[in-house]
Amino acid sequence: MQVLVIGAGPAGAAAAIELARGGANVRLVEKSHWPRAKTCGDGISPPCVVETDALGIDLSDRMKLAEGDLVTPGGLSMRSGWRAETPWGTIVERRDFDGRLVDAAIAAGARFDDGTTVEALAKGSARSRPTATIAGKAEPFDAIVLAEGATGPLASRAGFGKHKTRLVAVRGYADSVRPLDPVFGLYFERGISPGYGWIFPLGERRANVGLLLDEGQVRRQGGNIRKLLANWLAVSPSARSALGPSPELSSISGGVIPTGRGLRVAGGIFLAGDAAGVADPFSAEGISQALGTGRAAAKALLDNGPGERAARAYAQALRPFDRNAREARRFRLGFGYVMDPLVRRALHRPALAHHLSANGMFMKESLPAFLLGIVKHW
Repeated sequence: MQVLVIGAGPAGAAAAIELARGGANVRLVEKSHWPRAKTCGDGISPPCVVETDALGIDLSDRMKLAEGDLVTPGGLSMRSGWRAETPWGTIVERRDFDGRLVDAAIAAGARFDDGTTVEALAKGSARSRPTATIAGKAEPFDAIVLAEGATGPLASRAGFGKHKTRLVAVRGYADSVRPLDPVFGLYFERGISPGYGWIFPLGERRANVGLLLDEGQVRRQGGNIRKLLANWLAVSPSARSALGPSPELSSISGGVIPTGRGLRVAGGIFLAGDAAGVADPFSAEGISQALGTGRAAAKALLDNGPGERAARAYAQALRPFDRNAREARRFRLGFGYVMDPLVRRALHRPALAHHLSANGMFMKESLPAFLLGIVKHW
């Protein structure tokens, strides 16, 4: 089976690893020259660590973050940990993280071509295979996994439509005035909730710092998200305590996180990761979903061979991502209103604090189960 994988981020690399290990002839192409940096919060959440373990990627050399800090719009602060089956997450700069994945794909037998642009895609049919135009030549493949990221043009040009909604993020790197606690810091402070600021430690005194908002929030506050990040760092008690009153940021960059897409597989083309719009609409976490969808596309092809059976299997595998996204949108809408009373109660109920952290930050179960857990631990 000849498979082209477009994009060497987590989704594409995960698909390439699994496909190559399963015996497929895999060509992995990346438009950037390798290695390359990537705008991201760099957060490898606890469930994401499970995904990397499944791929055989060892992250045990990184700082383990066994807890998370959450600050509410009213200024309440809560710290708690994760589920026993996923006890820690970590922070890995994308240049390093994606590099580890691509190295694993190459070791599995995938051919890797960086600095290679795919100019166009054409869906296959019952009588023809999907094709990709590279260097002016249309080449057929048994299947194509399209993992071009958030802003790639190929999916829409090939007839997959547009993403449904988008979040906006900006991040930079800063040195701290004191040793950083080994925690994920999410700050839903007044003025930015239901968006949030974050401080993710890369080491004892260096952090990835950023801000996540929806497009409407950014427009209402003047449209300059870099300025909004600077303002948040200047006024946030959490940021000032961790980083000092005037942290100097480097490598500041921003981007969009698309969520939702109506069509993800057709004509032998399988969309994965941000191209498929599977990032969490509440937290904007996307790396775990990228790994999961890349692996799911590979499994569908390896189990069924190229064709409609693989397409149906992949569409079925995406249903849990869509269900989680629907519930995350509801969660986001109501979270800002109920966060203060919930955290106020959780400060005196450790079991409730753990439930909120383990299921509400990176690891939401179904919304009814989450609400039932709140009632149980109230």
